[in-house]
Amino acid sequence: MIVTLITVMVWLLAESRMVLTRTLEAQVVFTSVPPASGSSADDEGGLVVRQALSPAERALGVESAIRSARIQVEGSTSGIDQFVRLLQGRIELRIGREIPAESGIHMLDLREVLRQSSELAVHGLTITQVSPATVMVEVDRLETREFRIGVDMPAGVELDGVPRTDPPMVRVVAPSSVLAQVKTTQASVQIDSVKVAQLAQGRLETIPGVAIELPGIDRQGWHTQIEPAQVDVFLTLRTLTEQMTIDRLPVQVLMAPGEIGDWRVEISDADKDLVNIVIAGPAQAIEQLRSGEIVPRAFVSLTFEDLERRISSKPAQILGLPPGCRVVSPESVVNLTISPIRAPETDQSNPD
Repeated sequence: MIVTLITVMVWLLAESRMVLTRTLEAQVVFTSVPPASGSSADDEGGLVVRQALSPAERALGVESAIRSARIQVEGSTSGIDQFVRLLQGRIELRIGREIPAESGIHMLDLREVLRQSSELAVHGLTITQVSPATVMVEVDRLETREFRIGVDMPAGVELDGVPRTDPPMVRVVAPSSVLAQVKTTQASVQIDSVKVAQLAQGRLETIPGVAIELPGIDRQGWHTQIEPAQVDVFLTLRTLTEQMTIDRLPVQVLMAPGEIGDWRVEISDADKDLVNIVIAGPAQAIEQLRSGEIVPRAFVSLTFEDLERRISSKPAQILGLPPGCRVVSPESVVNLTISPIRAPETDQSNPD
């Protein structure tokens, strides 16, 4: 029994020291570090890192970055097992340690990085190959800039006073190379004409949660923060409305393409035209109607259910009015006669 026990122990010792070759896969991780104790890596002056593509890779249209690396190691079974435990499936490249703490492009030799790592040092283990052999990284310093926010209104909208935002400034934290692409000195918010049409005239109104736009800045970009991303806009529409009367608008019938040819829709003679339609809106928009620059249309929209029920009347709608204009005259109801169009029956009798 003693001889057997000694034999097993010798065999285990020899097995643990046998030189083996093994290939491992590890995730490549880039880590930014704060510039000083107690501060964030996204603070002013902090260094950030990302993987960069070489000119040759860009020329080939390569878009994806290196996500993992294959590591070939030689050593004893116990040494390889110890290395696997220390590696934990990732190669961490940290600014100030594996990555130089200087702005610019740096080429890193992954094999040398692993060989020189004190955290991954295992006696008797040799790193024979790493694929890919090198990785290119870009280091940049974070900067902070503030931009005043301007409000862009739709054409033709007149205001009492100057619109304002809360807050009036936006703060952007981004790498210096990103901020260098910004050529404007002012951010902006775009006000949609649909939202303007919902506002009352002559009183202070609020449009909440309008997104900030800054040409040259992508809010999903590299270590880029826009604070705040949305603002509230306060404005007062000038009470400057005019009215005009459209003498006559022909009424059209709208139905789904699949229903055309299956139904005959007749508009009563008295309702084929809408008459004396009163339109109110901004003076400039009313002038577009008067000059014929914009021509609205009147229509009755019929759904499949309307056709199946063969409704006898339905309110008409006005389409194509300029922004800010609305119909103030009473609603016009159009009388209809709806009947199905039946295909003529074919004569199946024998002509003989």
